[in-house]
Amino acid sequence: MMPMAVERAIRRAWRRQGADGRLLHLGLLPLSALFATAVELRAASYRLRLRRTLQLAAAVVSVGNLAVGGTGKTPTTLWLAERLRERGYRVAIVSRGYGGRARGATVVGEARSAEVPASRDPGVIGDEGLMLARRFQGPVIVGAERAAAGALAIREFEAEVLVLDDAFQHWALQRDFDLVCWRASGFGEERLLPAGRLREPLRAVRRAQAVLVTEEEGERLGARVERAFGGLPVYHGRLRATALVTPDGEVWRELPMGALAAHRALGVAGLSDPQPFYRTLQEWDARLDDFLEFPDHHDYTLEDWKKIANRSRGLDLVVTTEKDLVKLERFPFAKDKLAAVRVSMEIERGDSLVESVVAAVDQRRRALSAERVG
Repeated sequence: MMPMAVERAIRRAWRRQGADGRLLHLGLLPLSALFATAVELRAASYRLRLRRTLQLAAAVVSVGNLAVGGTGKTPTTLWLAERLRERGYRVAIVSRGYGGRARGATVVGEARSAEVPASRDPGVIGDEGLMLARRFQGPVIVGAERAAAGALAIREFEAEVLVLDDAFQHWALQRDFDLVCWRASGFGEERLLPAGRLREPLRAVRRAQAVLVTEEEGERLGARVERAFGGLPVYHGRLRATALVTPDGEVWRELPMGALAAHRALGVAGLSDPQPFYRTLQEWDARLDDFLEFPDHHDYTLEDWKKIANRSRGLDLVVTTEKDLVKLERFPFAKDKLAAVRVSMEIERGDSLVESVVAAVDQRRRALSAERVG
């Protein structure tokens, strides 16, 4: 995990904010050129079939992005998996399990057979996988090798559709539909890592079948980004806070969002960019006395808990994100004092997007049926 001071310095470089940010940006440009070369060579190795791309016995849908940082891809993964499940498909979510110690494909929660690795420990499976499993009614599998994780979902849960969280750059697994998420207020969108936020050049979006732009009020895409999207279908979405959730035994119980305005609170977040979380709290008139920032995917320790407990003494709430809640709920907070803001993705013309995905899923299912008959 990247130290907080380093994260802040790099974000300033991406924005070219201040003399130090502009200087660091210039210093990072040669590294971006090297990274761009590595990205192109890796892509070429798959296009020339020097590396193998696997195809699984299920439809594979990826929700990914071109830039690091919050673009709403995990809430979008959940949204899409839920919509496909409502259509009657057997759906499994496959996540990388970033930050977890799991060496191979692992079921989040319980597996159907004792021989299959399974865990509810965020230290093993990562925070995003556990958060998804808390909300999704189907199976969630984590694994750095998405092909192995997907094969496990098919074998263990008879999944016929796999929805991959953050897999646009995962060339090793063939997909039937790629949805790329893009944040309208993105900064550093013209440079590759580490001088900018991009994992790939903008033109790489042409591999996708659709783009989802997540945006706030008054935000607009840059002209260069709009041109890069070209003729791709572009959908627009926004993350909405729907409730507060608080640990209650083995489940999370909902509290009204109005509690933020009614009680004094300490904000806590381990995010690459906490600004959207700040804005959500402000929109709901949160009475924040203080705010503690931690690095993205931070693994909270006993010392961290003591710091949070000390700073929240005399306050009514410790308000955080669902991703942080899965790691903080093991500590002894007073009943209803620890709560997370639950956010859900809302997508304009969402039915149209789902229909496009369903068309790709059904095409893949017909191909699989033909293979079995043949």
